[in-house]
Amino acid sequence: MLLVACGCGDNEKAVASARALTQARLTKLHADLARLETPADLPPGQWHAVKDIPVEFSDLHPRELLVDGRSARIYLSGCVDDKIMLVATGMDGSESRRIRLLPREDAGAAIVLWTDPRGTE
Repeated sequence: MLLVACGCGDNEKAVASARALTQARLTKLHADLARLETPADLPPGQWHAVKDIPVEFSDLHPRELLVDGRSARIYLSGCVDDKIMLVATGMDGSESRRIRLLPREDAGAAIVLWTDPRGTE
């Protein structure tokens, strides 16, 4: 109950909403994320928090949006080790373009929601 009181609840709703995104929406989401600016001086392995989350992401109700030039994380709900995130990879073409849902901070529990049929080209 304490986690709900501090605004950490609604994980089930966030997971259901993310799983309900259409393939067309996920394709647009990846393209929108790829257009986000990453500071040129961002050290490798560091994340940049997007201060003013663009309106293109408002339907997701993100709590935070992080980018590193190669990938992005959209924090949807939860707290501590029970966060719900969408993770997009392949923004720079170095790996497969995909969007995964992490229903908690366990990468092994990731659910692939979208993979670009064009591969890494």
